[in-house]
Amino acid sequence: MRNIPTIGAAGALLIVLLVYMCTFQVRTTEVAIIKTFGEADRNVITEPGLRLKWPWPIQSVVTYDKRLRILVDRTEETRTADSKNIILTTYAVWTIADPYKFHVSYPNEAEGERALRTKVRSHKMAVAGKHTFNEFVSTEADERRLREIEAEMLALVRQEAAEEFGVDVPMFGIKQLGLPEEVTKAVFTAMKEYEETKAANYKAEGDAAAEQIRADAEMAQERIIAVAQRQVDAIRNQTQGEVARIYQQFREHQDLRIFLDKLDALEEILRKRATLVLEPDIAPVDLFDAQRRLAPLSTENSLEAVEKAAGNNAAD
Repeated sequence: MRNIPTIGAAGALLIVLLVYMCTFQVRTTEVAIIKTFGEADRNVITEPGLRLKWPWPIQSVVTYDKRLRILVDRTEETRTADSKNIILTTYAVWTIADPYKFHVSYPNEAEGERALRTKVRSHKMAVAGKHTFNEFVSTEADERRLREIEAEMLALVRQEAAEEFGVDVPMFGIKQLGLPEEVTKAVFTAMKEYEETKAANYKAEGDAAAEQIRADAEMAQERIIAVAQRQVDAIRNQTQGEVARIYQQFREHQDLRIFLDKLDALEEILRKRATLVLEPDIAPVDLFDAQRRLAPLSTENSLEAVEKAAGNNAAD
C-alpha cells in the first residue's frame, strides 16, 4: 500500500511524457511540417491548434514563423554602367510562402536566410551595373530612376526566391544611397558647373528678352512721336493759317494794329511798376494824350474800320 502514491506519480509522469511525445502545438504565427522517419510531409499544417503525432523517432515536427521579416543587406560600393561608384544598402521584406520547398532546400532556417541575402546582393550588383550614375543621383527629377531600379531588383529576387526555395518577397527597396568621398567631390563639381551653365543660359535668355523689349519700346516710342509730330505739324499749319488770316486783317486796318501794338508795349513797360519820364509824343506814351490817341483814328472811315474788324474777330 505504501507504493501506491509512487506508482500513481510514475503513471501520471508516464502519461504526461506520452502526451508530450505524441502531441505538438501550432501557434497562430507558425506553420508546421511533420517528418516521418526523416521524410517531410507535403501537407503543411497552417491552422493553429493542438495536434497528434507519433513519438520520436517515428515522427518529428519542424515549425517556421510565417510572419513577414525584414532582411537588410550590408552596405557596400557598387559600380554603375558608366563606371562610377555608389554606396547602396537595400532591404527585402520576405516570408516563407512554401514551407515544404523551403525545408527541402534549407532545413536550417538561418541557412535559407543567408541564401536569400546572397541572392539579394547578387541582383543588387547586377541591376546597378546596368544603370548610369544619373539614374541614381541627379538634380533633374526626370533623369532619376530609383523606383524603376527597385522594381527591377524586386522582380528578379522575388522570382528566383520563389522558384528555388519557396520564399515570397512582397517588398524590396533601396534603404540608403551614398557616394564615396572622391566621387562626391566630382559630383558636386559637375553639379556646380551644370548649374552655372544653366544660370548663364538663363541670363542670356533674359538679356535677349530685355533687348527685344527695349527694341519694341523704342519702336513704339518712334511711332508715338511720329503721330504726335504729325499732329503738331497739323496744328502749326492751322495756326499759321489763322495767324496769316489775322495779319491780313491787320494789313487792311493799319491803325488798329498800331494801336494794339502800343497797348502791348505799354503793358510790358508798366508790368514791374516802373516810373518813366518820357516825352508825350513818344510811343506808346502818346496814348495818354487824348488828342494824339484819337488823331490816327480821325481819318476817313477809321472808326468804322475798327468796329468792322472787332465785329469780324467776334464772329470768328
